[in-house]
Amino acid sequence: MDGLDIEILRELVRDGRITVSDLAKKLGVPRTTLDSRMRKLVESGIIKRFTALIDYKKIGYQITAFVLVQIKRRKPEQDKSNQEIFIEEIARESEGREDLPWIEEAHIITGDYDILLKVRARDMDELTRFLITELARHPDVERTHTMMVLKSPYSSVAPLEKFSP
Repeated sequence: MDGLDIEILRELVRDGRITVSDLAKKLGVPRTTLDSRMRKLVESGIIKRFTALIDYKKIGYQITAFVLVQIKRRKPEQDKSNQEIFIEEIARESEGREDLPWIEEAHIITGDYDILLKVRARDMDELTRFLITELARHPDVERTHTMMVLKSPYSSVAPLEKFSP
């Protein structure tokens, strides 16, 4: 990565809808150069996807919670840890059912718990059902700890200013 790649990323973070032509003009490079660079950033996995920032409350997700999950240790299956298998199962189940919250993020972490889930729910009933019924039915879940988000005064998408070519 060089300075141009960093500038491309900065501009895309600021405005993901900018056209390739407009971005090329803004950065002072030929469109073909920019197109080639962007393709390489995508192919290398540096740009994972193009997405929109959404105000989740405006589309009905009134509750954000972080759920810590401690699970039983067992041998990995098919080169996956039981943490990864659990995350795949619970995410798939939540995606497939309208009465369950949406799992926005899932992380395998260190410390007293194994997994951190960022969950968005429409209401308390939906979150309660997820915590009391869905998580409890998984035999590997030993305990959970839920933290409700009261307010989110700061959020950042990418601190690209900290990167240098």
